[in-house]
Amino acid sequence: MGALEVVTREAGAAHHDHGGEQQSLSEKYDLCVSAYEIMEVLSHEAEWIRPGEVSTRTSRSQPQVSRLVTQMVDAGYVAREPSPGDCRSSQIRLTAAGHRIFADATVEGVLSRITEENADARTWMTRRG
Repeated sequence: MGALEVVTREAGAAHHDHGGEQQSLSEKYDLCVSAYEIMEVLSHEAEWIRPGEVSTRTSRSQPQVSRLVTQMVDAGYVAREPSPGDCRSSQIRLTAAGHRIFADATVEGVLSRITEENADARTWMTRRG
């Protein structure tokens, strides 16, 4: 089997095996799929954002976002600080570790793992890059 077929097969398997990939990421980083949805929103923000805005963009309840943000803050994936001018609310953003974790969950992260594990795929990908 050629390298292209290996990459295509592995990428397709990863795409169709969302449950397996999600379980793997969940076990590796102790985060549920909803946490990755929050990370996706945060990954597109250069500045701080309020959790309420994240709740709106993810269609998750504010209590659920709050719980997941606390979990990610405790893990070092998200930073939280009081909002300027309103110390009753907070603002959040991904940390460098959070950006790395989120990148690992993307297609590029999956392809990176495939090429690390398969020499033929690695050779094919480096020739194309």
